[in-house]
Amino acid sequence: MPTQYSLPVIHPSFELLKRSSRILHFIAASIILINGVHHFQIHHYSKVICFCQLLLAADIYLLVFLSGGLLSSATGVNILFRLIELLTLMGIGFVLITDGHIMLGYVHFGIATGYGFLFYREYRIMHSEAVDIRQTGITIPNFLTDAEISWHDIKSITPNYHTIFIETLRHKKIQFQLRTNLKIEELQQIDEFCKQHQRNG
Repeated sequence: MPTQYSLPVIHPSFELLKRSSRILHFIAASIILINGVHHFQIHHYSKVICFCQLLLAADIYLLVFLSGGLLSSATGVNILFRLIELLTLMGIGFVLITDGHIMLGYVHFGIATGYGFLFYREYRIMHSEAVDIRQTGITIPNFLTDAEISWHDIKSITPNYHTIFIETLRHKKIQFQLRTNLKIEELQQIDEFCKQHQRNG
């Protein structure tokens, strides 16, 4: 019998983030485009940097309007473009501050920080969109940080073919829908594993 199980789940917060990815990319592209056009109109700015911003904005717009469901399913593509947006927004903020536009520069740094958090969270989705059942307890994916629940704190855990239901001794109830239905033998093994560790816990 395996020493741990990892069950991919459908997390509501993660799904909302995936569905929002297109509008978030659109916002970043619009900020980059506006900044590029603004700098293009100022004579002392490098036209190469301006054209690079315009080209980058155009690439993101193409991704937004032509990707279809790619952004919702391909988290790796999201992460790559989120990193590009993050670095670009930080660069814009730095340029604005060095030009004396302190407040506007810090606004861009604030936006970049938000996109940095999105980058971190989307990276985490690739690695932690699952309920992990181990000998020490259960790990549940959360939007900010994954939650660890020891067997001492678990009142009951009920795996089903398409869901998993967890209730703690503090009467907290957690339920997730599984991405793939469990087979009969998998369900039996997981149920036996949980019951054994609940007794030992």
